[in-house]
Amino acid sequence: MTYVHITRGPEGLADYERVERELGPAAVPGRLGHHVGTADGRLVVVDVWDSRADADRFAAERLFPAFERAGVRPDPSTDVTAFEPVAPGTSS
Repeated sequence: MTYVHITRGPEGLADYERVERELGPAAVPGRLGHHVGTADGRLVVVDVWDSRADADRFAAERLFPAFERAGVRPDPSTDVTAFEPVAPGTSS
């Protein structure tokens, strides 16, 4: 089952683009979808992954080092919502 990770933060598109440049063009193993936009003045990033392990590995090995190289500090007010979708017909 897939894993969805939604981040809403005060960083702007310029910061996002700096981090993306540091990440480079290499494929991200396990990432099925990546969507970025703004809502209510906040940057919103939605990633869909094969698994939480893929998302965690990417964050530790590539994303956080790219933030550091780009000189972008994740803001403490950043809101993260992560979940594994429930299959239809499955009661919670």
